[in-house]
Amino acid sequence: MSNFIHCKNNFGEEVDVPINKFFFRPSVYGFIVYDKKILVMRNKSNGKLWFPGGGLEIDERLEAGLKREVKEETGIDIIIDKLILTKENFFYYQPLDEAYHAFLFFYLCRPITQNLLADDDVNDLESKKPRWIIIDSIKPDDISDLSSDIYSCLQRLLKIIDIG
Repeated sequence: MSNFIHCKNNFGEEVDVPINKFFFRPSVYGFIVYDKKILVMRNKSNGKLWFPGGGLEIDERLEAGLKREVKEETGIDIIIDKLILTKENFFYYQPLDEAYHAFLFFYLCRPITQNLLADDDVNDLESKKPRWIIIDSIKPDDISDLSSDIYSCLQRLLKIIDIG
């Protein structure tokens, strides 16, 4: 057994990280769709797109954590429709010199409200600038992590759901 885990960092670079830097991190994210648009955030560390959400608290259920994270990062309330993607990921977050064995749960959601927090009001370690953008405008290289899986999921969403 190796003392290192091969993974990607937040800049998309492949790195070998000592196993003792890893933490288990269940996390939950929302594909929040409204009027042919999806709600995205910008990552502070790499400028790429990601989705509202984040790590769960120890005593928190998936859907409750998603609603809390979305409210904190974007200011909106959501209706959670269904779980549409799960991924396991080994990830090194360079700004904190921490690594995660992450279990990511992505839910399809609808907004109850659409008015987003002002950029200066977003208080999050990594996420900034919540924006509604047209789903078709997103390219795989725009996505921060797990880009091919997430891009494929977004393309399926365009075919499966009525977003307009």
